Amino acid sequence: MSDTLANETITTPSPKPGSPFQPAYRFIEFFSASSHVGKSMLAMFAAQLLTALGVKVRLVRIESKAAARSRDPKVVHIDSEDFAAAARLPGAEVAILRPVFELIEKAAKSDESVILIDWGGGLATHRAKIYAATRFDARLSELKMRGLSIVVTTSLTDRMNQASELIAQTRIIAPELDIALLLNRRAGSFNFVEGTEEKRVYKDLIKAARSLPIIKIPAVAGESWQACEAAGLSMTEVINLSLDELMQRFGGENRYLVSAYQMHVAAYWKVAESEMLRLLGGPDANARR
Repeated sequence: MSDTLANETITTPSPKPGSPFQPAYRFIEFFSASSHVGKSMLAMFAAQLLTALGVKVRLVRIESKAAARSRDPKVVHIDSEDFAAAARLPGAEVAILRPVFELIEKAAKSDESVILIDWGGGLATHRAKIYAATRFDARLSELKMRGLSIVVTTSLTDRMNQASELIAQTRIIAPELDIALLLNRRAGSFNFVEGTEEKRVYKDLIKAARSLPIIKIPAVAGESWQACEAAGLSMTEVINLSLDELMQRFGGENRYLVSAYQMHVAAYWKVAESEMLRLLGGPDANARR
């Protein structure tokens, strides 16, 4: 699979008239034990992809106030700092996720929305306590909502070790949730030299993920996405806006750099869309256009 894109025009997908895309899951979460593995970017990408395909999405971000870049009114924000006071709340950590539970109940009744959770780094222990205390997977099953837990890792050794542990943990605390492993190549590829420590850890990770779906997501070339994000642009805007409109949004940046930004993001979208829909679309993944 190539991470690059030839000279072709890419647009975000559109739902087929009269036949909206049907995701296999109604609850989807992205999580890892640490920060800087690309969870937020991937969760936002999944939300934009599903929205472009005609699916109603409610995105929840559980992160620290310091890490929050903005407070999008369309996103439900839960401050991770609230967990510090959880011991004094009825239900302890469970009480912090009240907005999530209310969204799930509402979605189950409407039979429409997908609930998408972006867990901040360092919250794996809280997540485990909440899921164990509530039998979270069983509660989803009672509502006839299928859930998917996506464990995200980069190629860094400590992140791969943590991903192995989270897969094992999730199998214990929420056995009815489907699990997938997402290999994010933002820190480099997973093609390690045989005999190295990295290769050993990677093999252990693949063993831990036995029988699970595994997908690989590319990095956006250079620092192109960081520039787009700093300009307040979404991926769908970067791909679909005209060059003149993008130049204005970038404060008058020259057309050559803006064109490169657009192509780099489009290349990422093309590969990431195909990989992500293998997880989210189930048997309908090929009916997206």
